[in-house]
Amino acid sequence: MLNLCKGSTEQELAGLCSVLDGQAVAGTVPTRAAFSKARKGLSDKLFSHLNRLAIKTFYRGWSTPTWHGFRLRAVDGTTFRLPPGEALERAFGAQRNGPTLARGSILYDIGHDLVLDAQVAATCVGEYELAIEHLAHAEPGDLLIYDRGYPAFWLFALHRHLGIDFCMRLSRSSFAPAQAFFDSAERSRIVTLNPSAEQRRACRDQRVPAEPIRVRLVRVTLRGGETEVLATSVLEEERLPARLFAALYHQRWSAEEHIKRQKRWAEIENFSGRSPLAMRQDIQARILAMNLAAMVRNVAQLLAERRFAHRRFRYQVRACSTLSAMKDNLVRLLLGDGEQQRRLLERLVLHLASAVDAVRPNRSFPRQNPGKLKPGFHPAYKRVA
Repeated sequence: MLNLCKGSTEQELAGLCSVLDGQAVAGTVPTRAAFSKARKGLSDKLFSHLNRLAIKTFYRGWSTPTWHGFRLRAVDGTTFRLPPGEALERAFGAQRNGPTLARGSILYDIGHDLVLDAQVAATCVGEYELAIEHLAHAEPGDLLIYDRGYPAFWLFALHRHLGIDFCMRLSRSSFAPAQAFFDSAERSRIVTLNPSAEQRRACRDQRVPAEPIRVRLVRVTLRGGETEVLATSVLEEERLPARLFAALYHQRWSAEEHIKRQKRWAEIENFSGRSPLAMRQDIQARILAMNLAAMVRNVAQLLAERRFAHRRFRYQVRACSTLSAMKDNLVRLLLGDGEQQRRLLERLVLHLASAVDAVRPNRSFPRQNPGKLKPGFHPAYKRVA
């Protein structure tokens, strides 16, 4: 499940056993039924636990990039298109028209391209509820960046209660002070939000104090002239002037790009089973595999930056090349002895340090067919090679 499986179960098992045996063709291969039976005894929580352990280990030996003293994190939601089946419909809710969907959400480390926490739930569970789960994996010193679907008084209060800073995009109707700020010409303004009776009830439900909150509103003007208003808990104008927030909020886009990579390159919706447990296992295992690949990519990026320091543009290691290189090699890295692991890791890093693209500033690629359901994967027609 960690081997970035995309083909049929039979093909993937044969390929894995050939890697383990060190032979072109494996001598003994487990059957699909044996794999299906064995996975029933494996909790999907194992992969999220291993993910936290891997990240903790990685952070101990790696410097954390910061933005004006903050560790940047992004929260973003998505949906996963599930294969047909009554068990999945019962677990995640049947859609009136269209395929069965599951709701997903990630807490994303922008500086390292790592998913710190991934949540999967039925579509009746909102993004707010999943965002609350993410906060258990954030800490003071983090600055969490949210899109415009998240702002709520109780969520502001919860961040303040936990000592975690935030930056959220507001809609015009979010709060009365936001409406007035939209109509003004100010770049930045500190306002006090007083909770309504409904907002007080929401705070009580979340067990956070329903006290007035001071937030800072910042105006951001996009290239096309569109205006966005952000609300942040960072009130110091001298520390973070308003002109910095356009670039800050743009960094949230990397979380959306990571979700695209999950679905297109890692094929996270290409499930190896049709039970709710198999679906959760596959999603969490794929995220762990992508994180391990990102850790190798981070090392290769250091070498690439030194190798191409004399060039006009900055060069970055391609994420697609990293995922391709990790197929089968991830198994070898996890199961080899210390010396084999070291030699293989060195070869991978040297190879990836040359698999680079130039980063050209001020490039943009508009979304194609935004909002339309993209093609999924049919369980009966997976790739055979």
